[in-house]
Amino acid sequence: ASLWILSLLPRATHSFSANSAIIGGRCAYAQAKNSLHLASTQDDLLVPERFPTSVDDQVRQAKSAILQAQKDGIQRHSIRLLLPLIGATELDDWPGGARQMMDAASPMLTTILKQLPSIGPAASTINESVIDASDGVRALFLQAEDPKEDACAVLLPSADTLPLLQNLDQQVGPKRSMVIVNPQWRRESDFGSFFGAFAGGGVKQKTDFVKGFSPTFSCTSLMVEGDQVRILRAHPSPWRVFVMQVENGNYDDGTIDWVEVGRKDFVDEQPKDWKSDGNGALFDFGLPTYREIEQMIKEQDGYVERNPIEKAAASVRFIKDTL
Repeated sequence: ASLWILSLLPRATHSFSANSAIIGGRCAYAQAKNSLHLASTQDDLLVPERFPTSVDDQVRQAKSAILQAQKDGIQRHSIRLLLPLIGATELDDWPGGARQMMDAASPMLTTILKQLPSIGPAASTINESVIDASDGVRALFLQAEDPKEDACAVLLPSADTLPLLQNLDQQVGPKRSMVIVNPQWRRESDFGSFFGAFAGGGVKQKTDFVKGFSPTFSCTSLMVEGDQVRILRAHPSPWRVFVMQVENGNYDDGTIDWVEVGRKDFVDEQPKDWKSDGNGALFDFGLPTYREIEQMIKEQDGYVERNPIEKAAASVRFIKDTL
C-alpha cells in the first residue's frame, strides 16, 4: 500500500525563472585563490565542483546530495535553497511573505522529489497539500511506483508546525525519506519555554527532533565585511565558503564569479561538550561562523580591507536571500 493516508489537494503549478538577484559586494582583493575542485570517480552523485548559480544548479545538486545521503542510510533531510524572486516590488522582495516563498520553492521541490525514485520521474506523481491553514504551510507527497520509495517534503515549516511534522514523521517511517525545506527556526526559544511540556512537549524534546534532520543540502547567503558570501554544503562534502567576484567591479555588465575561499568540516553529531553561542542558537553541524569566514577572506592573496564607505555601499547593493 502507498504511504499516504492523508486527503490530498491537487498540486498547484507555478512558473519560475533562474535567480538573477546575485548582486553584492565587490571583492576588494586583486587575486583570489582559485576554487578548490574535489576529484572523484563517482557518476552523478559527485561532490559538486562548482557553485550553483541557477535554480537548475541547485535542484540538480540537492537531488544528488539526497540520493547519496539515502545510500549512506540517511532518510531525514533538511535543505536550504536560495529561492528565485517572484512578485518582488521596489520595497519588498517578498510582499506575499512565507506563502509567496512557498510558491517559489514548490516547483523546485517537485522536480527534486520526482527524480528520487530508482525507476525515474515518469512513473511518479506529486500531490501538494496545505497542512497548516493558519500559516499556509505546504507539504509535497511523492507517490512512487514502488511504495517503499514514497517520500515527502514540507516547505518552510515553523516551530508551530512541529506536531504536524512529528505526525508525518511517524507516517513516513524510518526507511523512507522526509525533507524539510528552509525551516524557519533558528534558536531554542523558537520552540517555547521549558514549561512547554504543558503544550505538547518540552524544548529539549522538540530540538532533539529537529536535529534528526541532517543538512543534506544547504546554500545560504550573507554579507561579511562588504563581501557577498555564499555557504554551500552538499552531502557528503564539507561546508564550503564562496565569495562573489565581479569582473572590473562593474555590477551592471561585469561577469560574476564565485570563488571558493575556504572549507570547514561537517559535524554530523552534536559533541557532548558542545555549547550554544549564548543566544540559544541550535546545533549547526559545524556551519562556519561569521568570524571564521572573515578570517578565510582575509587570508586570500592580495586581500585589501575596504573602508567604511565601501562597506556601506556594498551593503546597499546586497540583496539578502529568503532564509
